[in-house]
Amino acid sequence: MSEGLQCVKKSAVITGWDFSTGGVKCLAFDTEGHVLAEVRLPTDIWFGDSPATGIRELNVMQLEGQAYASVRAIAAELTRLGRIKDWVAGGISATHHTSARIDALGNQVRRAICWNDATLAEYHAKGLARLGGQERVQELIGGPWAIRYGLSHLVKDEVHLSPADWRRTRRIAAHGVLAAGYLTGNFDVCSVSVGASSGIMDLRTNKWRREMLEALENEEYRRLAWKQLPKIIDHYTPVGALSEAVALQAGLPPRVRPLIFPTSDDQQAGLVGGGAVDAGQVAVILGNSAVVNSSSKDRPQRGQLDVMRLNWGPYLWMRCYNNGAQFLDQVVGPKPDWAALEQAARNVPPGCDGILVLPFVNPEPSLGISQKDAQLRWIPRMPEEMGRRFRAALEAIAYLIALAVAEHEDAGQNITRITVSGGIARSNLMCEILATVLNRPLLRLESEEGPALGAAVTALAAMESYLRKQKGIRKKFTVADAVSVMVRFRGTVEPNPAWSENYRQGLARFREELARLRE
Repeated sequence: MSEGLQCVKKSAVITGWDFSTGGVKCLAFDTEGHVLAEVRLPTDIWFGDSPATGIRELNVMQLEGQAYASVRAIAAELTRLGRIKDWVAGGISATHHTSARIDALGNQVRRAICWNDATLAEYHAKGLARLGGQERVQELIGGPWAIRYGLSHLVKDEVHLSPADWRRTRRIAAHGVLAAGYLTGNFDVCSVSVGASSGIMDLRTNKWRREMLEALENEEYRRLAWKQLPKIIDHYTPVGALSEAVALQAGLPPRVRPLIFPTSDDQQAGLVGGGAVDAGQVAVILGNSAVVNSSSKDRPQRGQLDVMRLNWGPYLWMRCYNNGAQFLDQVVGPKPDWAALEQAARNVPPGCDGILVLPFVNPEPSLGISQKDAQLRWIPRMPEEMGRRFRAALEAIAYLIALAVAEHEDAGQNITRITVSGGIARSNLMCEILATVLNRPLLRLESEEGPALGAAVTALAAMESYLRKQKGIRKKFTVADAVSVMVRFRGTVEPNPAWSENYRQGLARFREELARLRE
């Protein structure tokens, strides 16, 4: 039975920020998970000379402006609703595999290198060779060092950043650390999930492992990097209150300065917003990336799943594909009529009469798909009818998810429930196809804002526990307790038995074509 709130008032407002690669969202929730207000701000990505370079970077100064603007905008909405004095806490979801460098004033030393920067593979390979391979990495930190992790950024910095820039860096800061820093003024701490996203933290102890910096060849840079890492803090310890300057700028009333809690990696936030925080529960998030996550007190028993640490203790098992909504957008084009597409696709038989698409518009390292192989492949040909293209694209995403779910099972997860959320999950057809391909019922979330909701849920858990500690109440309010309070579901999607055989054969064929591509 879940624990109820004792210290946080039921009238409280909790905000959840989602600092993603494509934009910033700030949503205000009540303690039952209803959205009271929301703000959305776009983000510009720097591609170098062209997107073909593989470079993906964010301007940190833009991030600073987004943090301030989101507070002003959400404060204005809460004021209009008469709820501004109820705003007590905020949580942040961010892409922690995106990281930057800032100086002593919080100014950008270099742009933030994004998680999907395709140039990182070369530097990861160099650093891994210096360390002695993944086996030694496993010994040092208890998990793999993946290409997109922050340590790869440092190896790239060793080649491209001047000694002066290395020396004037005060803090190596992941996306969420930057966001929390601009909101509170404190850039010196980070969450466990930030550390786990770096490739430098020991997943077993939640402490930085200095030996991982041997991925850098330059001894001075190793020493500097060690001093520039933030302190890892407990999930229930606030980063700080919203700074006086930010509160004043936003016109907040006196004493309304919500506490900001340690940030969640976007995958952690998606897991929580997906209502899947207990072992055996799997969260499928269908957004710009297609993600399958689960958690456990143990590391995976086998396989190559990414492994991180959740802020409150367990391990996060993760498979994140780079090809989600971006792939779908390339198939259907800009601003389609989604309702018409869905209806047209329903008139196409399952399996699309043999039409299959390999959905790799971006590299997919976990599947062995490199930058040069990243292109759409229609087999045997691209159909003329848009409904057939759309259905084939949804089926391809479902096959990808099926591969990831199988990885979780093979790694030792006893799956008891699968939840689905994200923009693509708005499609009833997508959910029905996925349920059938997986041959499992899917629990659909009421909210489509998984990461922002997940950030707010973890902030509520931390705020309630923080207040309990102040009052001498020993029992913590867990993240699972907060999920039971704030996360709601809108129904179950069952597999379609009439489609089952078509999709059993389709998945087998997808595996075969993928193997052929990797040969």
